[in-house]
Amino acid sequence: MNRRTVTALFANDLRQLARNPRVLVFAVALPLVLWPLMWFLTSLTTERRQERIESRTYAYSVADEAANAAGAADARAWLDRALAVVGDDGGADGAGPAGGPAVRFERLEAPDDVPAALEEEQLHVHVAWEAGDGEDLSDDDESAPRIVLSHRADLDASDSAEGFLRRALERTRTEVREQRLAAAGFESPPEDLLPLERIETASEEQTSGLFLGRLLTAIIVMMMLTGGSIVATDALAGEKERGTLETLLTTAASRVEIVTAKNLSILAVAFATSVLNIVNIVVWMQLDLIAAPAGLKLVIPAGAGLLLLLLYAPAAVLLSSSLLLVSGRSKTYKEAQLLFAPVMLIAMAVAAIPVLPGVELRSAIVLLPIANLGVAAREILTGHYDWPLLAAAWTVTAGAAALLARASVRTLSAEKLITASDTDAADLAGGPALFPRRVARWFAVLWALLLVWQLNVGGGIDSRLLIVTNMSIFGAAAWLMIARYRLPVREALSLRNPPHAAWVGVLIGAPAGLVLADGVVRLASLTMPIPEEWIEAMAEAFGADIPVWQMLVFFAILPGIFEEIAFRGVLLHGLKSRLKPVQLVLVAGIAFGFFHVDLFRIPGTSLLGVLLVIAVLRSGSIYPAMAWHALHNALALGSARIEQIRLPDQPTWWHYVLAALAILVAFRLMRQNYQRASHPAGSGPEGRVPGG
Repeated sequence: MNRRTVTALFANDLRQLARNPRVLVFAVALPLVLWPLMWFLTSLTTERRQERIESRTYAYSVADEAANAAGAADARAWLDRALAVVGDDGGADGAGPAGGPAVRFERLEAPDDVPAALEEEQLHVHVAWEAGDGEDLSDDDESAPRIVLSHRADLDASDSAEGFLRRALERTRTEVREQRLAAAGFESPPEDLLPLERIETASEEQTSGLFLGRLLTAIIVMMMLTGGSIVATDALAGEKERGTLETLLTTAASRVEIVTAKNLSILAVAFATSVLNIVNIVVWMQLDLIAAPAGLKLVIPAGAGLLLLLLYAPAAVLLSSSLLLVSGRSKTYKEAQLLFAPVMLIAMAVAAIPVLPGVELRSAIVLLPIANLGVAAREILTGHYDWPLLAAAWTVTAGAAALLARASVRTLSAEKLITASDTDAADLAGGPALFPRRVARWFAVLWALLLVWQLNVGGGIDSRLLIVTNMSIFGAAAWLMIARYRLPVREALSLRNPPHAAWVGVLIGAPAGLVLADGVVRLASLTMPIPEEWIEAMAEAFGADIPVWQMLVFFAILPGIFEEIAFRGVLLHGLKSRLKPVQLVLVAGIAFGFFHVDLFRIPGTSLLGVLLVIAVLRSGSIYPAMAWHALHNALALGSARIEQIRLPDQPTWWHYVLAALAILVAFRLMRQNYQRASHPAGSGPEGRVPGG
């Protein structure tokens, strides 16, 4: 590759981009005005909301039948007392929110239709009370009424009114309790009992840095994608549609040089966007030209700004390579725009991970590109510099960016991908020939579907029903892919009779694999602890009154069949023609781990997936993998339910050495016997099975 040629092509692309108004608007103008505009609107919105709270008069009503309720007189006294201090949420002078004037409430006649009045905002909150079994309000009353507040949470005024009144009532309840304790002869004043004092050790800058750090990566990634996508669509898809790319191919420049220059132009825009955003933030906050929103105070030192620029550099490379690859695979400008949508959605979802509570850099998130940079940026803005993990996050994303950049250049150097006139043979043939190119998309959609399903289900469903549903999804997806691409079922699912010794290998390998998986989980738990709530949920599930035979069917046999059909069947079949043996084992195995969603489960299940892929490749059949998977789960169930066969609390190194040797023996048995069964005497080496 000639550097001078690449430089000339790159310079030509930059000149064209400088004359493109869309690039100038989205890559230059928008980043310059975005941060001051967001800062100004946030501050303005906060001020306006405070003004509305202070100027608004909230309307409330009291139920007519409440006058005759037991303890109504005392309840009305509570309400009047609460209304006298409503809005006093701990402000500077105790007069109202944040030290402002007290919130005003006005009583109206109770309407006939309270829900309608609340919906039309004629009324903000309705008060009623009914007899209950609470604490006594007086010596004569046997029970205290329960106060009921009706409001509309979807209407800001009604929701605010209910919040003010509820907090005032809770404060009044506390004061009444303290007075009654004192009147009853309590030894010391209630306010002196276990006094509470709050000391906030985090500075305002750290608190504000946490707020900004959660959003910074998502906003910068959005800006990179917005500006970069415009360049990417024009760089390849647009030029293919206009025919100018084919003209460029007739020059002395090679395809590698053309694609490299295009990638550099997209990278330049993406990196320039990140630079403008970071510099913009630093400048505006240092100059303090716009008043910060209430409670926010942040000054980013120049050193931290430079560190953020360095941090986001590999993200710019990764995103630009992704955009170039999508544009190169698109045959028209419109097709590129459609394909950019899922890329942007996935990138934004990953960039938004720092918003989630409890996500720390010292966890498995450090291995997820872009998300690790987001968490790292959040920690930098809060003043936490864990240099080894910051370096690890940068290295992981930089490595992924380098691999994708290299893959995009190599892939797009093929003429069929950078010209519109040449139609891919797989597109014409369809069916089984097209499936290897589509299998990754199918499983990406399947992963998203299962993720949404499991997140929405939570813990409110029987574990047996959850497993049946998940296995049905796997089975239906496998059937759809086989039917859609007319795959030969026997070949796609490796439905062949394995050698007899493969079953011996399963009996040796499954227990050994469980020991190795336990070691991987223990090692991963050093940085990714297993949540206590998950342990409690599993203990509850295993301790439930479920017969042993049902546990084996739902937790061992069904996953052993349906997950193997999906992963060691359809997925493995689709990837075989596109990956080398080692790549195939790692990709297919780790993909199985990521389908278990929970971060702390991914390492152990990925190892199991790798072992099962090797079992299928060695034996040439899916049946040993099914048996291995089912036996693995059954042993795990047994170790959880029967104390006597549980693994040692602190296994020694030789446990894992013996397990690894047992795995090798199991695979050796499968390989040797498969060759004997497959090659009769006198057959030459050309009959050997790949990977066997």
